[in-house]
Amino acid sequence: MKKGHQERILTPGYNRRINIFITLFWPKKGYIFNRFEKRRSREFKFHLSNLFQYAKRRGSKRVILFLDHANYHKTKTVKRLIRRYRIFRVRLLPKKAPELNPIERAINSPLKAFVCSNRSYTTMHEVNTRTTYFLRNHRRILCT
Repeated sequence: MKKGHQERILTPGYNRRINIFITLFWPKKGYIFNRFEKRRSREFKFHLSNLFQYAKRRGSKRVILFLDHANYHKTKTVKRLIRRYRIFRVRLLPKKAPELNPIERAINSPLKAFVCSNRSYTTMHEVNTRTTYFLRNHRRILCT
């Protein structure tokens, strides 16, 4: 902008977002992810089903899930699904301790910096494209 001149930027009046469930595999540091419009137990169960299929294909005998205290992690239907997939073991992270969640440092922070910082998008398709690009390329870096 020219000095002394204020540009008007039109906004839709509400924030639209992409919700991503990411599961990090340790010690290989690979991950799987699913994108959704909403973040509810229904979508989380779908992610867990995909995770179960992935672990089954890889021959995993146990998957330990470290979960925070999000509401959609603790619903009855999610608990039922976890009991049904006996491969899963759940450990809850302490409340209000995102620094203990390795996903935050390994993926979420770089993702937010790559997709959100100093950027303006006109459509959600652009956000989706940039997010997918990051997640697919960052995965290769983590797997080495």
